[in-house]
Amino acid sequence: MTRGAKYRVGARRSFRGHAPGTVFEAVLDPAHELRALVRGDIEVIERVTPSIRRGGYTLPVGWANPREEK
Repeated sequence: MTRGAKYRVGARRSFRGHAPGTVFEAVLDPAHELRALVRGDIEVIERVTPSIRRGGYTLPVGWANPREEK
């Protein structure tokens, strides 16, 4: 499962087109994220793990059972 985060850009310079102080959500390559964190370019505000709540989705008609009538 892909895991992203909510980040705040550091005060010194922009990061990937986001101005200093800006908050953004992204899924960054772990190595790239670590380098940016160490340099102080970004800080992690919150980790985001996408999920679907039980009952929050439905399958298309006929998908689970191809013989199901529409």
